[in-house]
Amino acid sequence: MDENAPFVTHREVLCFQRAQSAREARAAVQRQRLAMQRPARVARRLALAHRIAEEIASGCYVDQADVARQHGLTRARLTQLMNLLLLAPDIQETLLWLTFPAGREPVSERSLRPVLRHLLWSEQRREWEALVERMAEHTST
Repeated sequence: MDENAPFVTHREVLCFQRAQSAREARAAVQRQRLAMQRPARVARRLALAHRIAEEIASGCYVDQADVARQHGLTRARLTQLMNLLLLAPDIQETLLWLTFPAGREPVSERSLRPVLRHLLWSEQRREWEALVERMAEHTST
C-alpha cells in the first residue's frame, strides 16, 4: 500500500433491538391476528356440504361415494360432513354466520354431533341451546 494514500473509513450503523421489545412486537402481532374475525371452521364445512349436495343434484357427481373418491376422502368422513345438512335450518343459519378469532373456536363439528343425533328439529334446537349454554359457561370461566 502507498503510505500517502488516503485512508478509507467504513462506517456502519448497528441497531440492536432489545429482547423485550422483540417480544412486545411479537405479542402485538399475535393480538392483531387474534382480533381478526374469521368464519368458523364449522361454517366453512357446512357451506362445503351445501356445495357438494348441489353438485350431486346437478349431476357433477354420481353420488357421495363418487365425491369421496374424487376428493380423496373416506366415505365415512364425507358422511360426517354431509350430516351437517340434517341440522335445523335456523341452526344452520346461525352456524353459517359464526365468526371467531383464529384459534378460538368453541363450536366444532365434533361438538355438534350430539345435536345431530336427533332427527326432530325441535330436539336439535333443545340440544343446541344446551351446547350454547355450555360454551357460555366455558368462556366465562
